[in-house]
Amino acid sequence: MAAVRRPSAGPLLLRAALCLLCCGPAAVRAVPEPGRWAATISDKSGPLIFRKIMFNSTDIKFSVKSFYCQEPVKFTIEWYLKHYTCQNEYDKLDEQLSKPESVGRDYCVNYLKNSECWTTKNENIDCNSDLQVFPSLYNKELISNIGNVSNQEEQMDVVARTHKDGFHILIVSINTEKINAKWNLNVSLSMMGPKGYLSASDWPLMIFYMVMCIVYILYGLLWLIWSACYWKDILRIQFWIAAVIFLGMLEKALFYAEYQNINSTGLSTQGLLIFAELISAIKRTLARLLVIIMSLGYGIVKPRLGTVMHRVIGLGLLYFIFAAVEGVMRVVGDSNHLAVPFGVILAVIDTIFVWFISFTLSF
Repeated sequence: MAAVRRPSAGPLLLRAALCLLCCGPAAVRAVPEPGRWAATISDKSGPLIFRKIMFNSTDIKFSVKSFYCQEPVKFTIEWYLKHYTCQNEYDKLDEQLSKPESVGRDYCVNYLKNSECWTTKNENIDCNSDLQVFPSLYNKELISNIGNVSNQEEQMDVVARTHKDGFHILIVSINTEKINAKWNLNVSLSMMGPKGYLSASDWPLMIFYMVMCIVYILYGLLWLIWSACYWKDILRIQFWIAAVIFLGMLEKALFYAEYQNINSTGLSTQGLLIFAELISAIKRTLARLLVIIMSLGYGIVKPRLGTVMHRVIGLGLLYFIFAAVEGVMRVVGDSNHLAVPFGVILAVIDTIFVWFISFTLSF
């Protein structure tokens, strides 16, 4: 009686891997906007300008942590909050407000089109060397609308509150009655919405990374169970596929941890983001290499690829270098314009990958 041969699990597992590596959701990566800032203002500084995409009813808190006034002086602090719809609408605002003729002008009327622009003002704020604590800055109308006494104490630094979801600009203007007075203020600003410090554009990304982390965990469990069922037929390349799944899970977990950290504290951990970007670059590189060598038959019908393997590794190394540099540049912040050409180079290398696979499979 002829022996019945069990069907090999190799082709089934490899098809699943191709679906996972090629058809899986692409990573949506972005540097999240912070929720807290610290700045130093002096008599020679211009107005402070902050931009953020905020939810409705986001509380904006402003406080002075430390100060120095060479002589007694009175401050007038004004806040201008502008809601707008086009992201690049006020790109040149920093340059306009740095000019001397902008001092003392109403920014809502002269620079912010006076529509959906709210302003508040604190006048006659005393500052001298005898003060131990800088006077509290807050919007009296907002505080009066809060019924609970304990909540009023927590909201004493609230100077403004948003009325819509969308792009917002906050301008902080500090002027004194004495033009030649010497002073210095170390200030703190925070923007906390109903859901935390995350911006309205970053909140869906935190949910996305959480869901994708769960998806990769399910992928890993399924792959582990499937491999255990067919452990006698496991190929060497399938261990590398498991590594890609693990790296994907780690990548999504790191991004979710960073977004959750910003939502709780308002501050970003740059090192964690850079590490997540490097893990992402390794995962994407390994995934592309596996697709190429699988299309060449490595581990299935060929025990080795010979000289072709050096070309594949060289192409993968090239992709990893550009992917890592592009990711780090976006995290660093001011290098976004340099990240664009690296993104174009990555697209070209991806095209080479696709051409390599298509050419190989067609012959």
